[in-house]
Amino acid sequence: MLAAMRGEASSDVMKVWLYAGASVLLGTWLSPLLYNMGKALAEVSSEKETNGFFEGLAGLCGKADFPDFFVLGLVGMAAVLFIPFMDSLRGGKTTEGAGIWRIRLPQGAKVLTMGQRLVRNPDGLRHAGIGFLLAVSLFALLGCVLLATGVLQWRQAAGGISKLFFGWLPFALGLAALQELLFRGIAMGIFLRAMRPAAALGLSAVLFALVHFLKPPPGLDVSDPDAARVGFELLGKIVGQFAEPQILLGSFAPLLALGAVLAYARWRTASLWLPIGLHAGWIFINQVFAKLSATSDPDSVLWVISGVPLRQGLVPLIGIVIVGVLATYLTTPKDEAPDVAS
Repeated sequence: MLAAMRGEASSDVMKVWLYAGASVLLGTWLSPLLYNMGKALAEVSSEKETNGFFEGLAGLCGKADFPDFFVLGLVGMAAVLFIPFMDSLRGGKTTEGAGIWRIRLPQGAKVLTMGQRLVRNPDGLRHAGIGFLLAVSLFALLGCVLLATGVLQWRQAAGGISKLFFGWLPFALGLAALQELLFRGIAMGIFLRAMRPAAALGLSAVLFALVHFLKPPPGLDVSDPDAARVGFELLGKIVGQFAEPQILLGSFAPLLALGAVLAYARWRTASLWLPIGLHAGWIFINQVFAKLSATSDPDSVLWVISGVPLRQGLVPLIGIVIVGVLATYLTTPKDEAPDVAS
C-alpha cells in the first residue's frame, strides 16, 4: 500500500514538471499571436473611438514590448492548464473520480498520510507580519546603504512616495499569497509526499527560481517581433543566460536562495503564513526601490554588488540568507510540525 502511494506521489511530481514545461512551450508559441493582436488593437484604437476598457487596454498594448507579451503568454497558458493539471493529480482522488482542485475534498476522499500537511497556524498572522517586516526592514536598510555609496542612484517617484507605498502594498500581498499557494502549497506539498524533505525543499527552490528566471531581463529583446517563431528566439536567449557566469551568479542565485528560504519557512511551520509574509515583503520593497532608484549598468562591476534594485547581485543574495536566518529564530513553533516521510 505504501509503495503504491509513493508511486502516485512520484507520478504527481512528474506532472508538476510536465505542467510547467507545457505552460512554457505553449505560452512561447502563443506570444507572437498575442503581440500582433495587441498591436492591432492599439492601432485600431488610435484611429477610432472605443469604450474606456478597450481604450485602456489598447494603451497598455501600445506601450508593451514583445517580452511583455512573452510573459503574458506564459502566465496565460499556466492559467488555462491549471485546472486540468490539478484534476489529473492522483493524490487525493476519490473513488468517484472527483479532482482535488475542489475547495473542499468530497466526503470519502482519500487522505494521504505521507509528506507534510499544511496545518492551522494559530500564530499565522504574527508570522506573516514578522516575515513582512523583516524583509522590508533589512532590504530597506541595504537599499539605503547602496544609495549612500553610489551603487544605486536616487530618483523622484511619480505621484509621490505615499501613493507608491499604498499602491504596491495590496499588489505585493496578493501576488505573494497566490505564488505561495502554487509553489509551496501545491508543488512543494507534492514533492514532500514523494521524497525526503531536503530533496523536496531543494526541488521546490529550483522550480521557483527557474520559473522566475524566465522573465526576460531589461535589454533582452528580439530582432523581429512580428516573426512567427520569435517567441522561441527569446526563450533561447533566456536559456542561453545559463552559460554566462555573471548572470547565473547575479540573477539566478538570489532567486534560488529566495526559493530555498521560502520553502524552508513553509516546511518548518507547516503553514504558508511565514512564506507569504517574507515573499510579500520582498516583492514590496523591490518594487518601491525600483521606482525610487536607478539600476546599475549590467556591464559595470557595480552590477555584481546590486543590479536591478535589490533583486540581483551579491548584496541581495546575502540579504536573503540573513532574512531567512532571522525569520527562523523569531518564529520558533510552539509545537513540533507534523512529521514528514523520511
